[in-house]
Amino acid sequence: MGMKAFVRKATANILGLFVVGETIDLEIRRGVTQRHTERQIRRFAMVKKWITRSNVWLLRVSRGRLGNSFLGRPVLLLTTCGRQSGLPRTQPLFYMEEEGSIILVASNGGDPRDPLWLSNIRAQPEVRVTRLGLTQTLQARLATDEERSALWPRLTQVFPYWQEVADRSERVFPLVILAPQAGPDGSE
Repeated sequence: MGMKAFVRKATANILGLFVVGETIDLEIRRGVTQRHTERQIRRFAMVKKWITRSNVWLLRVSRGRLGNSFLGRPVLLLTTCGRQSGLPRTQPLFYMEEEGSIILVASNGGDPRDPLWLSNIRAQPEVRVTRLGLTQTLQARLATDEERSALWPRLTQVFPYWQEVADRSERVFPLVILAPQAGPDGSE
């Protein structure tokens, strides 16, 4: 096992032990479907908030050179317009690229509720995405059932832990497709 893989596995296990009291393996689907306790959910929310703020700060300060991956998975910054406040809201998210589009999983870490960024997208689908220090404006839309059926196996192949989180949460995670905006003449 190389040093990067060792650090990734150690970090995942430390977070897993703190949050849910068990080691986790992000590379395989273990088949664990037991729902988290309220205490585990509260600890996870606290850790998620800390990681989110730290990652956004690190990506901004380093202009995308640091923090653009977490536990071996690529990370982008998604900025939506707050549906109630109208203020920009930025969230680091894992993603997958597929045929010129960016695919996001609205897992909310397995929470039974959709993430707030998804509600913001439903209200205002124009978003800003920052990857590796480069920012672009994209149009977001929910994947259709057919698209989801085709994309979900590939997403869980890239990040097997998504399936375990989905099994524990007992909800179907919406998938969001981000693509360049088409111009008035249909060009990008």
